[in-house]
Amino acid sequence: MVRVKVAGENKEHDVVVYSLSSCTPCKKTLRLLEGLGVEYEYIHLDTVDPDERSEAMVEIGEFLPGRGIQLAYPIIVIDDLITIIGFSERKLRKVFEGMP
Repeated sequence: MVRVKVAGENKEHDVVVYSLSSCTPCKKTLRLLEGLGVEYEYIHLDTVDPDERSEAMVEIGEFLPGRGIQLAYPIIVIDDLITIIGFSERKLRKVFEGMP
């Protein structure tokens, strides 16, 4: 699966963003991560071929808390431990700036 890597000074966490190219919350998330200096990888699920999309969806399924969850984008996976669904500046700042 092809992911785009965005360099950043903050390499403390392994961050993957699953997004859609036309999604406003996805764009806000990517801008925020860049503004925080976070190194991350992303994949726009609507621009990859069907096989890559299927592979990504299987990956995403590993990080969702359970059945019945409503899928929204972006899906941010941090260190394979934290999953944030949708844009949440507060949650992202808490992880990357240590806010309470």
